[in-house]
Amino acid sequence: MNPRYLLPLLLAGCSDVGFTALKEPNAGDGPAIEVEPGLLTFGAVSRDEEAAVQSFTIRSVGTMDLEVVDMFVDGEAAASFTLLTDSLNFLLPPGAEQAIDVAFTPLGANAQDANVQILNNDPDRDIETVVLVGEGAVPELQIAPDPIDFGNSYVGCEELLPVELTNVGTDLLQISAIDFAADPEMWLVPDYALPIELEPGAMTTLWVGFNPAANIEYGGSLTVTSNEPLGSRVAQQLGVGRYAGEYEEVWEVPSDPPTDILFAVDQSCSMDDDTARLASNFSNFISLLSGYSTDWQIIVANNDDGCNMGGILTPSTPGYADTFRSQVGNGGEDYTEALLSVAANAVEAGAAGRCNYGFVREDAALHLILVSDEPEQSNWITGQTWSTLVSRIQTAKGDAGLVKISAIAGDYPSGCSSADAGTGYYEAMAATGGEFLSICSDWASATNLERLASASITQTAFTLERTPLESTIEVTLNGAPVSGWTYDASTNTVTFPAEIRPEEGDLIVITYGGVATCD
Repeated sequence: MNPRYLLPLLLAGCSDVGFTALKEPNAGDGPAIEVEPGLLTFGAVSRDEEAAVQSFTIRSVGTMDLEVVDMFVDGEAAASFTLLTDSLNFLLPPGAEQAIDVAFTPLGANAQDANVQILNNDPDRDIETVVLVGEGAVPELQIAPDPIDFGNSYVGCEELLPVELTNVGTDLLQISAIDFAADPEMWLVPDYALPIELEPGAMTTLWVGFNPAANIEYGGSLTVTSNEPLGSRVAQQLGVGRYAGEYEEVWEVPSDPPTDILFAVDQSCSMDDDTARLASNFSNFISLLSGYSTDWQIIVANNDDGCNMGGILTPSTPGYADTFRSQVGNGGEDYTEALLSVAANAVEAGAAGRCNYGFVREDAALHLILVSDEPEQSNWITGQTWSTLVSRIQTAKGDAGLVKISAIAGDYPSGCSSADAGTGYYEAMAATGGEFLSICSDWASATNLERLASASITQTAFTLERTPLESTIEVTLNGAPVSGWTYDASTNTVTFPAEIRPEEGDLIVITYGGVATCD
């Protein structure tokens, strides 16, 4: 006997010849059951053949009616077998019998084994079993792995998993359709062509991608349709997004915030009146600035190398106003109409051993005030764009959130009769949250100088320590949510909207989920 048949027969209480043990008719009192045979062997059936049908017989061999309460097929290949009977429960008087037909249509390849379970009222044999054995000579698709499980994946990191489609059957497998339904963060790589034909034992590989966008669970399904008897198979996709970390950063606006202010002024002849106006209004500017901070430093840097003219001015510098007035109209070389180049050189010269050492303080705001009646011309003079120069300044400072560039320049975008449009300066101002004053107007009014003084100490951009997933950023000011903020990935800064300026004593909290470093 084939060994794979032995265990089911033993479990079913069968004799060594594969039949249920018979009872003598009318043996004892009450209902009694007899089933013959206890094993149905269907042989090999292909997809092109009709169903194979075999029968077993149920007999009533007791002294009372035998009630068959229910019959059903169970086992791994139960779907390949069908009971062909109008009723699954019936009565058999003593001596009566009922033949039951079973059809075998393989839904899988190779060994297809199952059992018919017969529930009845024989007190000694209330469950009788008929073993069903068949062979599927058909194609059969195996999808592995199933489920397609990415496990925990870092948000922002793309992963690909191979999915193997294998013909584990005994006939040619023809795949006619592949359908993929999943969350948008999961996808099927479309590098296959249909139909796909696989000989027995052959395999092809698909690739499924996953790039989670949030700290949540994701899912989907891969449906493969083919000529196997089952028709289609479905494999599930699973994945969980995980942040590299969840972070909270806190800033408190100090009561006397330090600020480092640089003035660079175009020294061309057309600027004489504006230079004089700046010099004569410097004391007014300092008076307004002192209402915000007494911890300020100022330099004038008009020459190409950006080195200070007259030293670093502070509230304790003797005659600092006179020094500023005497220096603001001096200097000016090749870069006099390329003041972003001058400013970048000046900030970089704040490093140890350089001419401006001590000016750029780590925790102080850095405010650059550039004055010109021409557009910013570094692109033509030094070959560097305004954005490149802003990046140089932010890098030298070490914290882009503490850098502001303001300009007193021609109206943007059209200029005026006395000045060309301050292109380049305007863009640098917009990128850093500074102020733009029209040199065509009364730019030295108390209101405008107040704007420059406030910009010198007001921090509206905050540089994060780690790279965030932008969709996870949450900003609060004194515990209240802030909307309208913007995030700049190039500087890793969060900037408050124009209508909100944190003030002395305010508490800013920014929370976010971190993006991982992907392999």
